[in-house]
Amino acid sequence: MLNQRSGGVLAGLVALLGSLSAPAVTAQELYSLNTTCRTGDRSFACRVQAVDVDDTTEYRHQFGSRTVSYRVIEDPYVRIEGRGSDAKPWISVKNALINFKTEELCFNDEAFCVKNPSFLADVLINSGDAMQGRTEVGMVFGPNGRVQVACFDNGCDRLKEAIKQ
Repeated sequence: MLNQRSGGVLAGLVALLGSLSAPAVTAQELYSLNTTCRTGDRSFACRVQAVDVDDTTEYRHQFGSRTVSYRVIEDPYVRIEGRGSDAKPWISVKNALINFKTEELCFNDEAFCVKNPSFLADVLINSGDAMQGRTEVGMVFGPNGRVQVACFDNGCDRLKEAIKQ
């Protein structure tokens, strides 16, 4: 029988040895769709590929030779990270806004937006009654990526005003 100290040392060694091997990345495509993306007032055709990668869901937006990606992480708390190319690091987004009427999702003060009815349908289905009948949903994230403020419908207009100040 191991005493508590020996058990802790053994657990530490197992964790250390496990971290020495390269992590296995498991990816599974959920869907892809041809749609429209935009930056500011400029709209363009893009292809969205939704992929489960380990414990995150990545949304890869391909247009021309460029790929802009966002990923949703749910553990230990919901957060969204983005990157401008595969060579860049993941960074937390500042804010996100969903407009259910236009089927558009925007990040970082509308620096990048995508029309993605598949994702928004999932949001509506997975949220049950909480989102039914909503027109807009928005979130502002803190430096650690955690949601600091959320808004719904007309409250999002007030949030957008506060973000621009």
